[in-house]
Amino acid sequence: SSLSSLFPILAPLLPGHGSCSRALSLAMAIQKRKAVAKSAGQLFKRSRAASKRVEEEEEQHEEEVEENQEAEKEGEEAEGGEEGEEEQESEEDALKRREEEITVARKKELKALPVGELKDLATGKGLEAGKKEDMVHALVKHEAEVRAAQRAHQAKIREVLVKKKEELEALSAPELRDLCVAAGTKGMLAKQARIELLLKQWQDNDGVDKAIAKMARDAREAELGAMDKLALRELCIKSGVECFVKEVIVERIVKHECSEGRFARPRPEGDEDEEVQPTAKSGKKAQAGDMVEALLANEANRKREREQKKQEEDAAASKRKEFRAMAVGELKKLLTAKGKEVTGNKEDLVEAAFAISVQEDEAAARKAKLKSMDIEKLKQRLASRGLSVGKKEAMVDALLAHEAKIREAAQGWEVKVGEVLEKKRAELEEKT
Repeated sequence: SSLSSLFPILAPLLPGHGSCSRALSLAMAIQKRKAVAKSAGQLFKRSRAASKRVEEEEEQHEEEVEENQEAEKEGEEAEGGEEGEEEQESEEDALKRREEEITVARKKELKALPVGELKDLATGKGLEAGKKEDMVHALVKHEAEVRAAQRAHQAKIREVLVKKKEELEALSAPELRDLCVAAGTKGMLAKQARIELLLKQWQDNDGVDKAIAKMARDAREAELGAMDKLALRELCIKSGVECFVKEVIVERIVKHECSEGRFARPRPEGDEDEEVQPTAKSGKKAQAGDMVEALLANEANRKREREQKKQEEDAAASKRKEFRAMAVGELKKLLTAKGKEVTGNKEDLVEAAFAISVQEDEAAARKAKLKSMDIEKLKQRLASRGLSVGKKEAMVDALLAHEAKIREAAQGWEVKVGEVLEKKRAELEEKT
């Protein structure tokens, strides 16, 4: 810069002014370029250093921000964990912690009481008096159980109220209106207002207490139903309850006897020793022949039945004729000897004597048939009727007596049926 300022003064004084001036100008240009390049390089260096410092400062700031954010996040997580632990503790352990605090405070309070006052307090709550430490422990335990029972009762009350509210909310508007009208409330009301009204009325009518009592009864019934019979019997004995209720036993016996046919119409037992007829042959080829044979057998049976019936009618006519030939006094004497009541005219006496004769003939025929039976088959028949077995003569007599008893019961049944029918007929005749 100094050379360039002196060049206009020194140029005319130098020899070879033209060439020297050009050389000097060239040197000055080179020098100027170097100076410009140097200043530009320094400027670029300064700008790069500044940029680098800015970048380093930004990176450092970003790192500080990230560290602060991570620290805040960790702090939030720690606070959230502490809050979660506090919530979990409040849900699960708060009650236990409070109970422990109450127990400690109550023990301290009870230990400060005199022994006499402590005994009165224990006996007043149904606890045994003893050593001071034992009484304190028993009282604290008893009071904890009372508090637990109160909490359970409050939980049941909440459960019952919520359930009743849900039941009412599930009803339709017309159903709620009908319930409100039945409760004495009319007019236009919103659904929620109707539900509140019905809930209040239900609560005023001891609905909560009744619902809780029903819950307890149902739970106890389910518990007893799950027990076995032996455990239930032991519980009845321990509680002083009669487990064999007379009315229940009578009802069950009557039900069993009814299923066994005890109250059905008595039916005299017929012969069970008749041979089973062989079954007809199967097949299309033998079908026509079997039908013809069956018709022939049926015709033969009908013929025998007609003949037997004619013989029975002839025997009955002969027997009646024999009784009619007797005097009235003789008939009365005969009936009295047979244990029958003597009433009516001679024809009535004849019919009564004839009926006794028929029964005696049937009994004699039945006795002869039973005597002709195989003894093993006779024993089986008595055993099926609950009769004791023995000698053949005794078994025949026992079986005949049993059949006579059944016939007598059948006659009594017929009399009762007649009485019932007569009573029903009279009731129907009285109606318009």
